[in-house]
Amino acid sequence: MIEFVYYTSFTLQNQKPVSEWLLSLAHNEGFTIKKLLYNYISADQIQSLNNEFLNHNYPTDVIAFDYCEGNEISGEVFICQKEVEANASIHSQSVENETLRVLCHALFHLCGYNDKTDKDQANMRSIEDRAIASFQRSHK
Repeated sequence: MIEFVYYTSFTLQNQKPVSEWLLSLAHNEGFTIKKLLYNYISADQIQSLNNEFLNHNYPTDVIAFDYCEGNEISGEVFICQKEVEANASIHSQSVENETLRVLCHALFHLCGYNDKTDKDQANMRSIEDRAIASFQRSHK
């Protein structure tokens, strides 16, 4: 089960195809999704979470909490769409692609991928790019 919860004015307009895409990404990684919540929150709220759990006193685009057991994904993701939109501008990406990036980025963390080192970051970016391209091919 994938659920999107909105605590801001932003709403994802294509929830069904995005959910199907996320399910297929998990399946391709050998996982099933038991319960995955995507919470859209404000910059102040995500900064508070970032500070409390990661000791970073600034807003970020996405934070994922992993409650997975074995190959069943359970997790809670917090997204600040304002930060996503700012990052889209900084990285010359469309808002849609940057939104897809944070959605799959969180999922890939729950599948066990890391982005702590430069090598891990490059690998994460590569799998995100392939995932976004697959969404664009199958849902456009």
